[in-house]
Amino acid sequence: MIGDVVKKFFARGQSYKETSLSQEEGIDYDGILAQLSIVKMEIDRVKTSLVNEIQGYYEKMVSSAKSKDTENMEINAAEIVLKKKVLKAVLAYGNMIELAIRRVQDTRNLESIIKIIGPLKYAMSAMDEYLTGLAPQAVTSLSNVIEATEGVIRKAGVITNAIPQGSSISELLPEASELMANALANAQKEADQLSPRVPDSFDPEVIERKVLDYIRQTNGVLSLKKASQELGIPLNIIKDTLYRLEARGIIKVDLPTQQTT
Repeated sequence: MIGDVVKKFFARGQSYKETSLSQEEGIDYDGILAQLSIVKMEIDRVKTSLVNEIQGYYEKMVSSAKSKDTENMEINAAEIVLKKKVLKAVLAYGNMIELAIRRVQDTRNLESIIKIIGPLKYAMSAMDEYLTGLAPQAVTSLSNVIEATEGVIRKAGVITNAIPQGSSISELLPEASELMANALANAQKEADQLSPRVPDSFDPEVIERKVLDYIRQTNGVLSLKKASQELGIPLNIIKDTLYRLEARGIIKVDLPTQQTT
């Protein structure tokens, strides 16, 4: 997740070359703020789009439930869970952008730029990496956000040579890890508020936990029909769950004999 990658960067204590503080005079603070504002607008646009998509899938899920169409209900529930993860990542990055804007507005000096742009760069890379693995199509929709952030980094390019040799981001911004943790926590709360709740019986993550627990209880061997009856989960959903778990290397599925090991 975003926080994990950024924390790794803090732990490395990456150094930069020493440079004269006279470079501070060359920093275009208004340009950086303008670029950050563009990033914020793009994030808000993506956020609104995601919320609308989630609501659309929720309405389809409710409609499927009314018509007792469990297959489509499962599909729409899975989309809601996935989109919510994307939304959380976007919201967390948005929180970092808002923090960057406040920092630059409040303190227009070289050190404030160093303290926020460094972590922001790695937060962007982390978001890109996380979403590429989770939902590749989301990366395309965020291309403007990433491009605008890169514009901020280019405008603040002086910082790459501005940190005294031997110093690290973690030394200049001791509270960075805490700020990132807060950004993620707030993003989770907001994502929960903006997203409708998926019933546990159709939440892929909840189902995976139940199926894994059931497999452990049956010593790795199960009957799909019996598992469906005992867990109260449609047989086709259990089968899809087994395939997902196998794809991630968690279990091995032998469907001809309806066994898992």
